[in-house]
Amino acid sequence: MARVPYVNRGDLDAEGQQIYDRIRQDRGAPEVGFQFRALLNSPKATGHLTSLGAQLRFQSSMPENLKELAIILTSREWNSAIEWSGHSVAAAKEGVSKGSIESIRTRRAPQGLTPDEAVITRYVHQMLRDKVVSDEVFSAAQAMLGDQGVVDLTLTVCYYTAVALAQIALKPEMQPGRMSTL
Repeated sequence: MARVPYVNRGDLDAEGQQIYDRIRQDRGAPEVGFQFRALLNSPKATGHLTSLGAQLRFQSSMPENLKELAIILTSREWNSAIEWSGHSVAAAKEGVSKGSIESIRTRRAPQGLTPDEAVITRYVHQMLRDKVVSDEVFSAAQAMLGDQGVVDLTLTVCYYTAVALAQIALKPEMQPGRMSTL
């Protein structure tokens, strides 16, 4: 059970309802998920956070496979079952190998990564594990993705870290009918 109540659309004022509707529309979902409904106890802040997420998820300059790889790497580092369970499927759909996904899930060194995937993996691991990104790894990511892409990569890790930390604190449940694959 979540530590705060899930907010329904009808619980919000007109501005909050617009935020609720935008979250639902951005994700093409019939209903806002529990993790965001918990966050909607602070609707304006949640609106800003989810707008950032929608921008990074749906308008990123990064190739889809590399974006999804960054998301699952971040999700795994934070043990986010909610994000992992959805994005590991998306990563496979976008071409990240099942072996790589499974090795990330089981915290083994990822096997069979392409050179681009190896750069993303090193970048995310350095950000989250080492709390520093070396000049060498940053330069490799920048050369591969360009300036906007390396910023999109950085912000993707930041966004999914924020979402994972909110899940740690608020403990939202998975949506009915969904099971953790983490």
